[in-house]
Amino acid sequence: MGAKTVTCDNAHAVKPFGAIDTPAQGGTASGTAYRNHGWVLAPMPNGIPTDGSTIRVIVDGVDLGHPTYNIYRSDIAELFPGYANSNGAAAYFDLNTTAYSNGVHTIAWSAADNAGHSDGIGSRYFSIQNSAQRTAHSEEHRGNPGWSFEYLSKIPFDVLSPVEVIKGFNRNVTPQRYYMGDNRFINVEIKELERVEVRLFPVGAAGLGPLYSGYQVISSQLRPLPIGSTMDMERGIFYWQPGPGFVGGYDFVFIRSQEGKEVIKKIKINIIPKCKVNIDEIGK
Repeated sequence: MGAKTVTCDNAHAVKPFGAIDTPAQGGTASGTAYRNHGWVLAPMPNGIPTDGSTIRVIVDGVDLGHPTYNIYRSDIAELFPGYANSNGAAAYFDLNTTAYSNGVHTIAWSAADNAGHSDGIGSRYFSIQNSAQRTAHSEEHRGNPGWSFEYLSKIPFDVLSPVEVIKGFNRNVTPQRYYMGDNRFINVEIKELERVEVRLFPVGAAGLGPLYSGYQVISSQLRPLPIGSTMDMERGIFYWQPGPGFVGGYDFVFIRSQEGKEVIKKIKINIIPKCKVNIDEIGK
C-alpha cells in the first residue's frame, strides 16, 4: 500500500498537546452529567492557565465551555515531569447527553497556552444512547429534510450578502467573508479535522424573526446535515467539526424563511487532506 518516511521532532514542538480519555473512540455516553475526561499540557517554557479558561469542549462543532482543570494525575505527572502543569494536567467536563439525539456525534477539545499557541486535541466519534430523551439538539438541528429539491430550485438566491467564516479553534479572530462564485456556490476550503463556523445571513429585518434550515445535497437529493454538525436555526449559524474520514467536497443548501419569503445560499466546503498522497508512489 506504499510507504512514507516521517520525522518526529517533539523537541521543537510549541503547541499544546494531550488527549481525551472518555468517551473512547467509538465509545458510548449517556445521562445528564456524563463525565468527559482528558488532559492537557504545553511544551516548556509555556503553560496552561490553571483555571482551564483556555481549554474548550466542542461537541458537533459547538463550543460548550471550558472544563474543570488543574487536577493531579500520577501517570501524567510521572510521564511528563518538569512541565508547568505536570502536577495538574487532568481535566473533566460534565456533558448533558440528553440534549442530543441518540446516535453518532463528534467531540474535541481545543487548548491554548499562555503564549497564544493553540491546537485541537482528541477529535473523535462517539455515540449517545439514552432510553428516554428530552431532546434539544434533535435530528432537526442537523437539518432533517422538510422541502423537496425541486421546490428549493425555485427559491431565489441571496446573491448580495456574504457568509462569514471562522476556521479552527481560535475564538479571537476576525471572520473571513466569502461571496458567491460564478457557479452560484460559495466555496470554502478547510483542512482535514478543522472546525468551521459559517454565519450564513445578515441580521434579519424588523418584525418576525427569520428561521433557518440546512441540508446536505447528494445526487440532487436533500439529506440531513452530516455527523459532527449543528444548525442554529434561530441565529443562522452552521457549525461543523468533521471527524476522521471526511475529505473532498461537500455541497450544502441553506434556507432563510421570514414572513412567508425564502432565500437560499449554496455552499461547497472542500476538505483538504492533511497528508497529500502521491498516487504515482502508491502505484510503485
